[in-house]
Amino acid sequence: MDRIVIDVASQACSVSADFSERVDPGTLYQRGRVRWASDEIPGARRDFEAALGRGYRAAAIDLARLLLQAPGARESSADLRRAVALLDQAWREGVATAAFDLGELYEQGVRRHGAGGYWILPDAAQASLWYHRGAEASEPNALGHLAEREENLADADPEPAERRAHLLAAFQYYSAAAEKARREDWPNEAWRSWRYRRASLARRLAQEGLMKQVAQAYDAVRRKALR
Repeated sequence: MDRIVIDVASQACSVSADFSERVDPGTLYQRGRVRWASDEIPGARRDFEAALGRGYRAAAIDLARLLLQAPGARESSADLRRAVALLDQAWREGVATAAFDLGELYEQGVRRHGAGGYWILPDAAQASLWYHRGAEASEPNALGHLAEREENLADADPEPAERRAHLLAAFQYYSAAAEKARREDWPNEAWRSWRYRRASLARRLAQEGLMKQVAQAYDAVRRKALR
């Protein structure tokens, strides 16, 4: 969002305000993102709603994120319930990013504004379930998150065999995240850290005599990506 050049993007996404049926829903979606980047929140919400209403599935993700960040989301549960429902709908309709967003939602919980407490309590089991669903769907952010978790587990495990197993799992997750991002032509800075961690772990595992396992894990990732 912070890379949007607002003046240029606004002109590119300029469309009739009457939401004519001739307007492409993808254009409405992109205009919603431009409006959000410009802090035009009501206009962004209208565009996301309109795009979603015309079957543009990715708009559900941005609309849910907007609702979760809106000031009222932590004062009333209505926007929160809608956001969770939108993410669940997006997942069921094949938008894999929804799994990562739901993982984050349950990992962090949603605090009430002012009064204290939570609208949604942190739930590690639900968070893990959604991260793994995202990883199974080859969602790069979910894969990257699980890679970080495996790396942290390795650093905390005193048993050499268990530590190596966690490191190898982390390498495989980082490799899958980087490969998927590369194939989807993500901006370089969005997945640079996964490449660096992949290379660092490959060297570390090779020093422990696991070069063959590293090669097999990387080959498995590449073969899966070609399916």
